[in-house]
Amino acid sequence: MSTKFIDKSKQPPLDLILDELIRDKNQLLSKSLDAHSLGNGQFHILNEVNWKEGISQEEIARIRKIDKSAVARSVKRLIENGYINKERDQQDGRAFRLYPTDKGRQMMPQIKRIVQELDQTLSQGSTPEEIELFKKICRRMNQNIENAAAPQCG
Repeated sequence: MSTKFIDKSKQPPLDLILDELIRDKNQLLSKSLDAHSLGNGQFHILNEVNWKEGISQEEIARIRKIDKSAVARSVKRLIENGYINKERDQQDGRAFRLYPTDKGRQMMPQIKRIVQELDQTLSQGSTPEEIELFKKICRRMNQNIENAAAPQCG
């Protein structure tokens, strides 16, 4: 870990540790995806489109908790690279539905392999019990953030 934490006698704050973990994980993921003309953002959106064919960009933004404009940029790149198609919604003419192309579907086994390799790298040297505890703590932290971000009632 290459923290820039000033006081070397203390542990870095949790926020910094998590930030470095995510940044380093994303860099490793990007290396694996470069050969397929996929970025980290496109990777996750392609997954969503394959899991739920006909999903809208708005649904992806809500599920992934990202800005609609970021989804739109990723969708544009996925279309340009031949991974997905965008079709106008039959019920709502303003909305679009996303569908994987054959190329997008054929990418799924490779994506699964990339995710498995990433998981193996991340969990190397950890026991299954430690990994389960880490996941439990991460879920709790995520819930804490959602609770803190929720509007306060009354």
